[in-house]
Amino acid sequence: MLAGESSFKGCESQAGGHFMEKLPLGRLVHATLIAQGANAAAALAREAGQPDLFDRVQAVASEDPVPSFLHSALCAMSLPVRRPPDDQLPIIRQDGQYTLVITPKAVVQRVNGQQRLAVLGVPYGSLPRLVLIHIMTEAVRSRSRHVLLGASFTDWMRRMGFRTISYGPRGSATLIREQLDRLLACEWMIRWDHEDSSGTKEFGIREIKLTNEYVGIDTKSGGFRREIYLTEQFFEHLRKHAVPLNEHAIRQLRESATALDLYTWLAYRLPRVNPKRPATLSWPQLAVHFGNTGTNIRKFRQTVRDAWERQVSGVYPEARADFDTTVIRLHASPAPLQRKVIRGTHLMLVAPAAAETTDDKGASSDEVSTRFFDALVRTVGSTETRSWFRAAVLERTEDGWQLLVPTRFIADWIRAHYAQALERARVAAELNAVPQVIARSR
Repeated sequence: MLAGESSFKGCESQAGGHFMEKLPLGRLVHATLIAQGANAAAALAREAGQPDLFDRVQAVASEDPVPSFLHSALCAMSLPVRRPPDDQLPIIRQDGQYTLVITPKAVVQRVNGQQRLAVLGVPYGSLPRLVLIHIMTEAVRSRSRHVLLGASFTDWMRRMGFRTISYGPRGSATLIREQLDRLLACEWMIRWDHEDSSGTKEFGIREIKLTNEYVGIDTKSGGFRREIYLTEQFFEHLRKHAVPLNEHAIRQLRESATALDLYTWLAYRLPRVNPKRPATLSWPQLAVHFGNTGTNIRKFRQTVRDAWERQVSGVYPEARADFDTTVIRLHASPAPLQRKVIRGTHLMLVAPAAAETTDDKGASSDEVSTRFFDALVRTVGSTETRSWFRAAVLERTEDGWQLLVPTRFIADWIRAHYAQALERARVAAELNAVPQVIARSR
């Protein structure tokens, strides 16, 4: 458990009283909320001219995280922020040796009673980002490539965080339907290139279609139903490359495409940074990831820094990054799935340890737990261990050993994806059976 005010003051004193000034505004408001309470944090946000920032920070910090997911390729390489001058041209993004191409394809539409072939164009803005996160989250959660958006369009939009739903030519409902149709009419291609030490170049191209079937119902009374069948190839790729996000954070950033891009990019990159040294990149390199043409790097830099200071750092306070005027530095950070703020001024990072017990061979519960979690790290890696087992506790009961985790969803995910890792950890800890994975009671 992170101590409240004493820990916060300790961090400040480490930098001679200037540590707080170096924090991005969002993280500073979050730290104030933890150390001094809601009134002090709200006052700080008001003094900075960002009263709504406190609301965003509190909305995320006061709730247990709810995992959402997005494919790593879309975390690293984003859609257009706004409508391109020619929205029927393919989107091309690059990230190291990988290239992502999203190509709009012609679809049949009924116009004035006639069937016509039309190219809808590429998706853009914050809405298709929200749709992609929702579709991929439902697929990962259900472990099924059949995604049902819902029988009610209003309910579906509210699940994505919309409080007000409007109709008409420029209404939110109309716009999101348009972006959904654009999204599902596109085809995706991922190309990878590699050059070995001898100069030999290898390349591979894989076309991945997001969906191979998309059916729906629209009634005169406004009824709605959309069923999406992800292609098996894309679904299997998603299962291996899904990046965990926090649904509460996504809701607070839903109106800004740039903030969503920065949040998902950091959620993908930071847990993969070498803890021994930060990763660095230039602003033109970041612009390539975000699809910026590089014609106005100064404006792009200002937009990203504003999104970091006033939005992303507040809903992802674990993120450690420096966005200065010349270079970007990324520091190793946990995935954005921390526990909520409790009792007003404290942050629960790890659940309390179980009472001291011993196993049949005389080892204490602490020794057993240490062996168990060390084996997990060796098997699945430190990044995934931090993401899924950070708040887990190994506890012995009358019925045997149990692995307590924060939510039922996390328990289901661990059972489904880490059975082999749990078995190896069991052997390392010398347990008679694999611990039961159980959601911690409230």
